[in-house]
Amino acid sequence: MEEQYAKLFEEYLKEIKLQGHTEQGLLGLRLRVPKFFTFLAEKNLRINEVGIREAQDYQGWLIETGRRDGGVYSPKTVNSYLIAASNFYEFVKRKSLVLSNPFKEIKKMRIDKKLPRNLLKEEQMHQFLEKLSRFDEAPTLKAKTTQYKVHVVAELMYAAGLRISEVANLRVEDINFSRGTITVREGKGGKSRTAWMNDYAKEILRLYAEEMREVVFNEWNEKNNTLFGVRWQPFEKLVNGVLQKTASSLGFSGMTSHVFRHALGYHLLRAGCNIRYIQEILGHKLLRNTEIYTKVDKEDLKEILDTYHPRKFRSARDEGTDNP
Repeated sequence: MEEQYAKLFEEYLKEIKLQGHTEQGLLGLRLRVPKFFTFLAEKNLRINEVGIREAQDYQGWLIETGRRDGGVYSPKTVNSYLIAASNFYEFVKRKSLVLSNPFKEIKKMRIDKKLPRNLLKEEQMHQFLEKLSRFDEAPTLKAKTTQYKVHVVAELMYAAGLRISEVANLRVEDINFSRGTITVREGKGGKSRTAWMNDYAKEILRLYAEEMREVVFNEWNEKNNTLFGVRWQPFEKLVNGVLQKTASSLGFSGMTSHVFRHALGYHLLRAGCNIRYIQEILGHKLLRNTEIYTKVDKEDLKEILDTYHPRKFRSARDEGTDNP
């Protein structure tokens, strides 16, 4: 990265940090904006020489160059790089280094929102959470402690629809046990919202916060004032490791921390909850982000046809006749 860009970029990050963006958001910018500087260097362009055509070319360049391992970027990843470049251009525009933001005018790739594959059904989720709650069966004290922590986190995420980064940033004072609410101070995009817990998750979290927290996580808590005494990146890796191991033991697959948020929205909709309420519970700004849960998978369609179609299979026993 050229020295002038490096200084400008650090100034941009400093401004973003002062605006209250999360650690996760800052890390994303540190990874994505420099990619644009690489593009400028390859094309021998200056920041003020980028117009709509060059911005559109950057999208094509991202698609062509792909990841470091040779893989192809997904449309969602490409758009995340374009959004990062656009936000950076808003900054340099405010500094009067450019006249306009060309990334606001380009046509971006369409992203088809999909639910994760192998999303657990309600009974499967119950089995999974029950398995996590049996942390006393773990072979060592360290394994018991780790699974207990993930058990509490999993119940919290499934109850309130929190992201793992939001859980990692929670503080004790963010929990209101009398009301059963959680103040999510650093949600996606740096916005705050109120999340709700059911009574079961509330009591599990109360036991952890009031009795177990200082015992189980004493060393971390001395260094970090968050509820779970962690930073989100290593925390996500730890949680996902336990989730995947537990899922494998039950014959499930594709289990990560973010599945709980999707499962909550999906299960609420299947139970008949109004989609507007689900939007509020998950903290979606736009209803179209919640409408992903209205997409019924093929397995559900087959079950419905097998159950309700007037020409469904009926055995001789169902017909009440003897076999010939």
